[in-house]
Amino acid sequence: MDTISFTLLLIASSVIAIVIATLYSLVLPGIERKVQARIQQRIGPPILTPGFWSVIKFTYKEKVEPIAQMPRLYKCSVYLGVVVVAFLLLFSTPYWWAVLSWGSILGIVGLLKIEEVIYVFMGSQSQSILSTSMPMPDLAKGSKHIGTRREFVEQHSAERAIKMMAIGSLPIYLALIVPFVVGKSILISDVVSFQNPAFFSAPWYGLPLPSHPILFTVPGFLATIPFFLGYTILLNEKPFSILKAKIDVIEGGVLEYASTLRAAYYVMRNLLLFALSSIFVTLFIGIPFDPFTPFVFLLNMLLSIILPVCLAVLVAFSPILTFRQIYPVAIGLSAIGVLAMILAVSI
Repeated sequence: MDTISFTLLLIASSVIAIVIATLYSLVLPGIERKVQARIQQRIGPPILTPGFWSVIKFTYKEKVEPIAQMPRLYKCSVYLGVVVVAFLLLFSTPYWWAVLSWGSILGIVGLLKIEEVIYVFMGSQSQSILSTSMPMPDLAKGSKHIGTRREFVEQHSAERAIKMMAIGSLPIYLALIVPFVVGKSILISDVVSFQNPAFFSAPWYGLPLPSHPILFTVPGFLATIPFFLGYTILLNEKPFSILKAKIDVIEGGVLEYASTLRAAYYVMRNLLLFALSSIFVTLFIGIPFDPFTPFVFLLNMLLSIILPVCLAVLVAFSPILTFRQIYPVAIGLSAIGVLAMILAVSI
C-alpha cells in the first residue's frame, strides 16, 4: 500500500471511529446511571439525559467567562482533554498501530499521563467561585496583607490530582503492561496478533474471534482487577472521587466550567469512559475497534459496555475514600499488578 492510500485510509478510519465513538459514549452514562438507580431501587434518568442531552443543553446555555490566572490556558485545558482522549481512543483502531510509536504501550501511557495533568491545570488556574472573585485576606495561612486572595476550592482539587498522579493511578499502568509482557512486544498489533491471529487475514465482512484471549489467563485475570479500579480512579468516580468530592471541593477543578466549556468536559469524560473500555477489549481480549471490519467494530462496542456496567455497580455501593484509605488500596492493587506481570513472563 502506498503512502497516499494509507494516509487516506488512516484519516477515514479516524473520522469514522471518533464520530461513532463520541455518539456512543454519550449513551454510556445513561446506561451507567440506570444500573445505579436499579440497584438503589430508583427509576433513574432517561438513558440519553446524562450524556447526550446534557451536552446539547450546556452547548446552548449563556456563556460565562470564568476568572483565572491564565484564562486562555484554563479554557483550552478542557478542549485539550477532548483531543487527548480522542487520540487515546484511536489506539484501538488498527491503522494507527503503524504510526511511529502511537501503536505501542508508550503512546497509551503518555496520553493517559497528559489527561491526568489536565486536571491539575483545571484546578490550579481557577480564581473564582461560580465566576465571582473573592478578594479577601488569606487568614488561613496567617497572612496580614490586605487584598490577597484565599485559596480556592479548585486549587485543593489540583493538589489532590497531583497526589493521585503519584500513586493513585499506578495500578492501571502496571495492569496495562501485562498484555504486552504476554505478547512479548511493546506493540499493540503484536498483542492482538497473539490473541486473535485470524484478525489480520480475515475479510472485511468476517468476524475473527480470539483463540486464546489474555483475559482468560491467570495473569490477565489478575491484571483486570487493578485495571478496573485504575479505570475508576482516572474517571474520578466513587470510591476514588476525592478530586471532586461534593461535600468539600464541589466538583473539583471543573467547578467553573459552564456553557460550552461544561459541554466539552462532558464529552471528554464520556469519551474517556468508552476509550479505556475499548482499549481493555483490544488488549485483554484481542478485538480491536476497527471501523473497516463492521462485525469486529460492533463486537468491540458491545463488549465495551462491561466496564461501565461494573463501574455503575461499584459506585452504587461505594462511599468516598480519603487519602489515608486510598494509599493502602493503591499499594495493594499495585502489588496485584506486579504479581500479574511476574506470572505473565512464564506464558
